[in-house]
Amino acid sequence: MPEQCPRRHKVATGRLYTVSSGLVTIASSSETPLMQGATGSTVTADLQAIRIGIYSGASVSYPSNGTVEVYLARPGTNGTGGTSVTPSPHNASDIAANSTWTIGSWTISPARGSGAVLWQQSLPFTAGANWAEYVTPGDEWRLSASGYIGIFVLCSSAGTATQFEAQLVFAE
Repeated sequence: MPEQCPRRHKVATGRLYTVSSGLVTIASSSETPLMQGATGSTVTADLQAIRIGIYSGASVSYPSNGTVEVYLARPGTNGTGGTSVTPSPHNASDIAANSTWTIGSWTISPARGSGAVLWQQSLPFTAGANWAEYVTPGDEWRLSASGYIGIFVLCSSAGTATQFEAQLVFAE
């Protein structure tokens, strides 16, 4: 009689969280940070998904034939200050995330500069444009201990009252 395979059990990759930039209004053609994440000296985070959406604010206008480049990158310049955002655990009984995440109101804004680009996507600059990228298990982007990560947008031309939102799903 052939030997039967042992029953396989699913093993969690860690505690899962989703963090969001919230809606960020941009009216510029300069590269703009949406969100920055940082880990402490004893913390790592594995980024498993990224989601980007473009929304309409009040009195919105979009440039004709415009595009938006979205970057997930290790910043060339790390931001300081900023408004803290709290990642939501996927399991309500999990502890709070150990990584820290900030949006806008930075004393010094994060800048992609010569930082390593881990992912980028071009989107049409129009209401409802969105993109979600889910990483194949085992190929996650690692935010190493004492590391930084940023999400940046670069618009081909300035819109008026256009809003962007970025979300990351990560495991610690």
